Order: sequence, then C-alpha cells, then structure tokens
Amino acid sequence: MKNIAILGLGTVGQGVYEILKENKDKIKNLIGEDFAITTVMVNNLQKERNLDSTTTLTDNFQDILDDNNIDIVVELTGALEEGYYYIKSSLENGKDVVTANKSVISKYFVELHKIAKENNRSLLYETSVGGGIPIIKPLKEECLINDIDSIEGILNGTCNYILSRMFKENEDYDLILKDAQKLGYAEADPTADVEGLDTMRKLRILATIGFNSNIKEEDILCYGISSIKKEDINYIKNKMKSTVKLLATANLKDDGYTAVVQPTIVAEDDYFAFVDSAFNSISFNGNNIGPLKFFGYGAGKLPTGDAVCRDIIDILLNHPTVEQDIDFKKYKNLNSMSKSNYYLRIDNKYKNQLISSFKDYEVEDLENYSYFIIKEENKNNIINLL
Repeated sequence: MKNIAILGLGTVGQGVYEILKENKDKIKNLIGEDFAITTVMVNNLQKERNLDSTTTLTDNFQDILDDNNIDIVVELTGALEEGYYYIKSSLENGKDVVTANKSVISKYFVELHKIAKENNRSLLYETSVGGGIPIIKPLKEECLINDIDSIEGILNGTCNYILSRMFKENEDYDLILKDAQKLGYAEADPTADVEGLDTMRKLRILATIGFNSNIKEEDILCYGISSIKKEDINYIKNKMKSTVKLLATANLKDDGYTAVVQPTIVAEDDYFAFVDSAFNSISFNGNNIGPLKFFGYGAGKLPTGDAVCRDIIDILLNHPTVEQDIDFKKYKNLNSMSKSNYYLRIDNKYKNQLISSFKDYEVEDLENYSYFIIKEENKNNIINLL
C-alpha cells in the first residue's frame, strides 16, 4: 500500500485528485498494489470540498511530515520559499516528491537534487516546464546518449495567447491582457508572465539539464512583451509576412552558450508560427536523435494534472526518471557577444541619430514612426544607444 499526500488543492491539485481517483483501478493493476491519497493540505479547512471520506484534510504541513506512512508528497502550492521548505523537508524525511513548482526548481535546482540523492529519494518535476507536455523525462533520457546543442520553445501560454490575438484581431496589448485576466489565462499581477520571468525559469531548468551545466537565472537575458504595440504587430504582419512569439532559446557551441528569452519575429510559415493561443511547444536537438518537437497544453487542470500523475506513477512503479550525476561542465556565457537582426520602432524625430549609429540597416517611414531592421548587431549596443 502506497500513501500519497497532496499540498495544495487549487486548479492543478484538483486535477491530480480527480485523475488519480478516476483511474485508480488501472493504476492499481499497473503497479501491482493499492494506493491512496491519505492527506491533503489546504489553507481553509472550512471550505467544502469533494473528497473521499478516506482523505484527511489538514492545514498543518507538520502532520504530513510526521506521518511515516506517507510515501509520496505532491507539492502544488506554487509558493517559493514555503514550497522550497516543503520539498526539502519531505526529501530529508524519506519521502519522494513530485512538484509543479517551477520557481523552486529553478532557484534551488542544484541543492534539491543533492538532497534527493543524499536521501535516496526521487524528485520529479515534469510539470514545472511544459504543463501537460512531456519534456523533462524525454530530455533527461536523450541526454544519456546525445549531446544536446539547442533548446527552443514557446513556454508561456499567457504571452502566446496575447500575441496570437494581437496578430489576429489588431487589438491593443492592454485590452487583450485584461481579457486574458478575465478568462484566467493571466494572473491579477501578470508581471512574471508578460516580462518573461516565467519563461526564463523554464529555460533555466531545460538548459541546465540539456547542457549538463549550471545555467542560472541571472545567466539568461530576459525581455518580455509588455512594450509591444499593435503598430509593431501590423508592420511585422503586413510588411514582413511574419508574426511575433516570445521564444526561449539556448544554444551550445564549442565551449560557450547563449541563453535568451525575447520577443522574436517568426515567419508565417515557420513551425512556431502555428503554435496558437495558449498552447506551448518545445524543441531540442541531439547529435544522434536530431530535432525533436513537443506540442500541447501548457496549462489547465487536466493537462497539468495529467503530467503530475505521470510523475507519481513513475515513482509508484519504482521507475523514476533517470538522472545524470550533478557534475556540471563549465561553459562560457556568450550572450554579450551574440549578434542578430533586430526590429525597432522609433519616433521619427530620432531617426537621423539612429541612421548615423548603425552600419547595416533597412528603414521605412510610416506616419509618426520609422521602422528599422538592424542587421547583425549586439542587443546591448542597441539598448545602450536607446
């Protein structure tokens, strides 16, 4: 008999509970023994919840920590420091952990992996990057027999929803953001999503695994979508036959890497241009397997709950995702040396100053703005000039 505790019964927690309950017989037959969700930790004990009578509610994590019968802790609180404490304490007390907490895994990646190894416990976090998309496990498995040299993806459904609607409907960013908040695609405080921080944390996790190098949050250049206007989308759509996506990109070459999150112009016939609305997609390239692409829901009760349950089942089967030893390679951060083509929308009164500052560019004047394509330039140089 295996016993499971769930920390947090929000959207994802409810999805996990429902999926495990509805598929209990299939899972039981698969693992060869019974299992139960014995305890759920919530903030409000008075709120009515649709749980089995065999499940105990608590608002005290210590109840779970002290229960030696609990085998797996599923951490779904979304909190940073509290989540870190729950995961760390559970591992140190001999419990396997499944979490969807990207903030904790990103910030404490090395420490928590070491604690899990020291205590011979499993720490699985498939849901921390792609929601319902299986990406962490395939990436870890391919790393055993491949050298991964590139990772790229649309990793935030909020940003993709906003940019997709701006492209289709010629509406302002602020209006669509408000709609996204009403529909539940964006938080009341959308900063982490729209400024690229959520995507940056996911790229940190993927790049650290894929490159076997401790690529920290501060090693990633990060720019969001909040300054994009419908004038930009219209110009890119009509003049360049392209669209805009918030892309996370990490590339490894020789002894150095680049890791960037930024709005990127994508041709209308490019694969990522077809990743619409709140969907996510992630790709990586290995020297043996070649390019692999993954597509699916990046959020939602059942898709995300499904991914959490896959991690739980792996532990119940005693088939935890294979891990490389944390013996990170040292690579140079080449972000400051990286060059690309950049799009700029500039008030016409600054046009002449910019023209004198760049060697290779295209410019077009429309109404009050000049639209520049700056070729093969370092982004820091552009930012410093502006």
